[in-house]
Amino acid sequence: MSKKEHILDVAESLFNQFGYTAVGVDMIRDSAEVSKTSMYRHFGSKTKLIEAVLARRHQRFESSLASWVDGHSSAMDRLDALLDWHFDWFEQPDFKGCMFMHALAEFKETEETVAMLSYQHKAWLKESIIGCLELSDNLNAVQIEMKTEILMTFIEGMIVRSEFGVSMTDQNQYRQSVQALVQA
Repeated sequence: MSKKEHILDVAESLFNQFGYTAVGVDMIRDSAEVSKTSMYRHFGSKTKLIEAVLARRHQRFESSLASWVDGHSSAMDRLDALLDWHFDWFEQPDFKGCMFMHALAEFKETEETVAMLSYQHKAWLKESIIGCLELSDNLNAVQIEMKTEILMTFIEGMIVRSEFGVSMTDQNQYRQSVQALVQA
């Protein structure tokens, strides 16, 4: 692993656990056991490091979610896979909520690029849901858009509820809710 990747791993873990503002460059430097010079050589600033962490995390999410969803051909099977991916994520020991939501909460008014990366991540998720719904024979474009917004809210709510420690043990309840929405 390169020093740059190591710094990204450490920074991502710390940002995920403690938040962006609470984690300083010194904490990252000490945890990564690198010099501050090395960090600035690779990233230039803490903001650029945050941007790199978010860009890399998005790429991993996109690849991972696609691997869960792409093997399915029906809208409901793809949506079930999308839910499964989220249920699996919620069970990970390092799950602390959505780093993109947190970044937007901390930087919406102060760091345009960080906010843009967060918006782009959510736009990608929305497009993923649209891609699932477009496979449904009985939905027109207006219905797909409306149902996508509702499903985005549903999924974002699941993320927040999981972050608050609400267990998603009755996964069938969530699947039935999604199925009812799609069929309504």
